Amino acid sequence: MFENCSHSPSRSAALRTALIAAVFLLASLLILHPRAGCPRLDTAEERCAYLVSLGLRPDPASEQSREVALPAVFDTVLERYNALQLESGYDLRAAAGKTCRCFQYDLVSYPDWDGRVIATLYLYRGRVIGGDVHTADVHGFMLPLPAL
Repeated sequence: MFENCSHSPSRSAALRTALIAAVFLLASLLILHPRAGCPRLDTAEERCAYLVSLGLRPDPASEQSREVALPAVFDTVLERYNALQLESGYDLRAAAGKTCRCFQYDLVSYPDWDGRVIATLYLYRGRVIGGDVHTADVHGFMLPLPAL
């Protein structure tokens, strides 16, 4: 009436190995690729529209860009900055050891701040992997991009 439900050790080990491999594959896909659903931002108009969708008001005429080579291994400062990125669902480790593009825009206005405020976007393969909102003032602030 009752069947023996024990699994053979080799079959259990194979299932465990397959499960672990699947978890590592999924984790690597999530870490190595930019935030899912983030559109390509190839033009200034697309980048500004993205910032507007986050509730920011960029000045398109203020755009500045440069290439940034991210190290393969992050130092303490870059790990802290990446922790800020993780608050908004971004992860600079998606481009560790690679060159990304940094775009900065002056914001037209920002609540409770009268000085210059800058929005920064880091893009890898045209997709946002990080960014922040910060002041140019040494006594100012640096915040993660607002989450979508």
